Amino acid sequence: MAVDVKETVRELVRKAVEAYMSEQTEDTITPAQIKKPLITLLLSYQSTDPNNILKAVTEIKSSFQVRIVASKEWEELLEGEEGILSLDSADYQELQSLWTSTDLLILPVASFQLVSKLALMLDDDKATKTAIQFQLLGKPVVIANNEVELGVYQQILATHSVQEKLQGYMRTTQKDQVKWVPLNKLVRTAKEQHQLYKDKQPLVLSKHIERASRENVKAVTVPKNSKISPVAKDMAREMKIQILKE
Repeated sequence: MAVDVKETVRELVRKAVEAYMSEQTEDTITPAQIKKPLITLLLSYQSTDPNNILKAVTEIKSSFQVRIVASKEWEELLEGEEGILSLDSADYQELQSLWTSTDLLILPVASFQLVSKLALMLDDDKATKTAIQFQLLGKPVVIANNEVELGVYQQILATHSVQEKLQGYMRTTQKDQVKWVPLNKLVRTAKEQHQLYKDKQPLVLSKHIERASRENVKAVTVPKNSKISPVAKDMAREMKIQILKE
């Protein structure tokens, strides 16, 4: 009889667990339960192989929680995809929300225009402005170089000055921590850069407190893992400026 009772209890517990799990849907998952990093995926520039780009997008989505920003041409190719923000119609507030709420920017396709504008910090279009804003916030930017990497034929025919100009621009962006990698290494590099970003410890210095004082700022909010120099602490105390950690 005792054995039968135990078996009955086990069966009731099993059914209760199964019923609970079956009721859990994506809609009931809270942001705190999401394990994947939240990133922005920007599709703006044309590609000679759009199908390969779309495959890369699928791979990126399997590793990250993605917010897609796309131009009209890419929106049409991504037909059926939900939650796409139109780059053409997005306003400043919508873009700013992406810059501040996501940890990393991925561009599966780029152009020579993007290379030069990033090197010169020209933010006269929404795509470049987005990339530069991520840089200014200290967030990683990872870009596929397939469309801007010169092939053997181009290397043979293009003048040295053209090649040197391109290489110079690329080196400048790399110094600014923009990572240019082949499309097939995009996800791996993005994961590495995201981990480095999470491990980074920004340093708050006295010059930052001085700037806050000049701008009449009474509270400075910094990342939670930031380090604050002793001089900055003393100066903030004297100037009655709060240093708040996120």
